Amino acid sequence: MTDLIYTVSVPFKRKGKDSLKESEFILALSFDLNWFSPDQAKKVVLEAEKAGLLKREGDIIHPAFDLSSVEAPHGFKPGVFEEEERSIFDRIIERITAETGMDKRRVISLINKKRDELSKLVEIEVSAILVALEHGVALDNIIDEEYKALINPSSSS
Repeated sequence: MTDLIYTVSVPFKRKGKDSLKESEFILALSFDLNWFSPDQAKKVVLEAEKAGLLKREGDIIHPAFDLSSVEAPHGFKPGVFEEEERSIFDRIIERITAETGMDKRRVISLINKKRDELSKLVEIEVSAILVALEHGVALDNIIDEEYKALINPSSSS
């Protein structure tokens, strides 16, 4: 699991709720946990939404994964999240682990197996997308991004 999924899970678990107002979530990240400034916490929310880890209903947000399947390591403190620094491949793996509960090694193994089945005729990201879809993991925004990256390789992350 990655820092982002741990970061998203902690405020919900600390509050003992499966949904929070966005402002409550931001306050938890910035003041309760003292992990981010309020502006950085807002970016974490956007990042988590983009990664498919948070779902929004008006001003209420809730995790798009089973909170009980995620346990942040003792003493966990997140790093800085920059979407541009995380590859499409990493984000797909994160989404699969979050939604299926599989560990990262198992997911990567399945992706490599899928790529081998396709005689390595596709990029690893395409194999990852196929594995995600086979496991019922929605990747609409990531698929669009990968499509654009395949058409214009110089702009890929």
